[in-house]
Amino acid sequence: MKRNYQHELANGTGQLERWERLPTKPGERLQGLSRSCIYNLIDANKIKSASIKQPGKLTGIRVIWLPSLMEYIESCTEKPEGV
Repeated sequence: MKRNYQHELANGTGQLERWERLPTKPGERLQGLSRSCIYNLIDANKIKSASIKQPGKLTGIRVIWLPSLMEYIESCTEKPEGV
């Protein structure tokens, strides 16, 4: 899938602002995280997501706001001593 990155650039941060589809196939990962791990983060309100579905349908597509996932991962990093 070809992306139009021109519309995804953040306000000078160099981080891409975009929605990313939740992995659908077994073994697929998003930023190294499994589907179940991502759902746990969504349930804990740690990352932002949206469900896109047609009116009257039970199922849809789950997308993740990538900057919120990257912020969560950054919050898990260990800070060097003395910083």
